[in-house]
Amino acid sequence: MITNLKELNVLYIDDDKIACKHMQATLSYFFKEVFIEYNGLNALKTYQKESVHLLLVDYDMPIMNGLSFLQEIRRINNSIPAVIISSYNDKEKLLKAIKLNLVAYLVKPLEFSELKDVLEECAFWMNKHGLLKVNISENCLYDYSTKTIRTIDDDIIALTSYEYRIFEYLLTNKNRVVTFEEIFYALDSNDTNKKSLTSLVYKINKKLSSPIIKNIKDVGYTIVGIK
Repeated sequence: MITNLKELNVLYIDDDKIACKHMQATLSYFFKEVFIEYNGLNALKTYQKESVHLLLVDYDMPIMNGLSFLQEIRRINNSIPAVIISSYNDKEKLLKAIKLNLVAYLVKPLEFSELKDVLEECAFWMNKHGLLKVNISENCLYDYSTKTIRTIDDDIIALTSYEYRIFEYLLTNKNRVVTFEEIFYALDSNDTNKKSLTSLVYKINKKLSSPIIKNIKDVGYTIVGIK
């Protein structure tokens, strides 16, 4: 099950830069991309910009701590798997963190085997909550691990790099309207404008059994028909 993480991205947040360096090297064995931030505020910006599938968060950080960061995340996404890491076992902190729908609460220092076990738990969590494969209509689903659309007849429809990045970003924010500016920021490309974005969205909708990306005039896009 842990191999399903290989095409996904993780965001690791810790103000200890040495710990971040070690964790980035370790997590690279399991994930496609590892994003590193040193406080919760910058982590929120990275979460909004990038396609993030899993969160590993240190509790004690400057500017915005791990608890506050996850409280902000849970306001917009209650399903993304999250793990809090603390330097010591504090019952009060643990009780506050439990309310945030965590996969695990870990105490430093972490052994490699312990990290691997919790990543396995995260993979099971994602599979259980339909985060590895998402039903996008009655006839097809989106597979995060292969970046493809699979039909009820087992046909596989590939998405280009830009297409799956847009689609995953909209899926992550499916409960709201995503503005043009947010999408441009997430794509981080000077070649993207409203005209090219409209073309990309049209191509994605054409590949689906039914168009689920809806344009909100002069504002942006939203996903419809997915709970």
